[in-house]
Amino acid sequence: MQIRQAVHDFISALELTPKESASASEQHTYLRDGLVKQLEIDPDQYPFLTGSYARSTAIRPLKDIDMFCVLRRTSRHAPSHSSPTSVLGIIREALEARYPGKTAEPQNRSVNIEFSGTGIAYDVVPAFLDEADSDVFLIPDVQAQSWIRSNPRIHQELSVQANAAAESELKPLTKAVKHWNRLQPDGARLRSFHIEVMIWDVLRTKAEDRLDGLIQIFEGLAARVLLGTPDPAGLGPDIDKGVSQAERMAAKLGLEKAATSLVEARRLAQAGHTERAHGLLYGLFGDPYPEKGESTRTAVTGVSLTVPSAPDGHGSRFG
Repeated sequence: MQIRQAVHDFISALELTPKESASASEQHTYLRDGLVKQLEIDPDQYPFLTGSYARSTAIRPLKDIDMFCVLRRTSRHAPSHSSPTSVLGIIREALEARYPGKTAEPQNRSVNIEFSGTGIAYDVVPAFLDEADSDVFLIPDVQAQSWIRSNPRIHQELSVQANAAAESELKPLTKAVKHWNRLQPDGARLRSFHIEVMIWDVLRTKAEDRLDGLIQIFEGLAARVLLGTPDPAGLGPDIDKGVSQAERMAAKLGLEKAATSLVEARRLAQAGHTERAHGLLYGLFGDPYPEKGESTRTAVTGVSLTVPSAPDGHGSRFG
């Protein structure tokens, strides 16, 4: 198999299957309708999906789906007189009432519930509309013991715009980078949404092919990771909050090494050494890259980096 076709097939294999999409849709509909019955929901804000699933950058195997649950302000519950911990507790009670026998786990900004049948977990984020700005939501932050401003719908709009600028190639290539990131050891993964936002900056046009696109992204990320990454909605904390300069330098090195493997794979393929090129790419991405090729000592799997876990765990924040 030629390299370009193998890279294309690899990225296609990261897409959710129709069955997986149908299962997720059925499950989140049941969850959403249950929350509406259990909670006092803002009448103009039905619970809605956010994160990588909503932005169409989720990869197989599907792990987490984010859902915003906008609550109605009441005399009992509102950001002005309710702590983040207490409101997360309300969400936990509602989830456990909807799914008797299951345990929901409060996190920093959401409550997580996992389903054994599909292996999918949901992060339910409670939110209130900001009284001063109807386009802004207030969400809990237990670590900060405060309510922070957010609007994931802006993130979704910006993702659509970035993908359009790259002629619909940004999202597929983002999935490949996320897959690579998922292969990194515990404590050595960049936040999923951090990766996405940086890719918006480094891939602004369509690459000649997907291998070239991956090279452009990894080389671009190696430089971009040294810079700060504010919330693209201009509302909440920086997406890369807590990442030290030493960790950025370590990430730069890992991303550069991955980019070097991609460049070498392209050179080998152009020289007719297809199996050696496949070996490099399989060493970088593992399954489901379709060709193992010939093993090589120069394959690089990526980042040697210790990054603090994301605020809501599972390697992502709204991602």
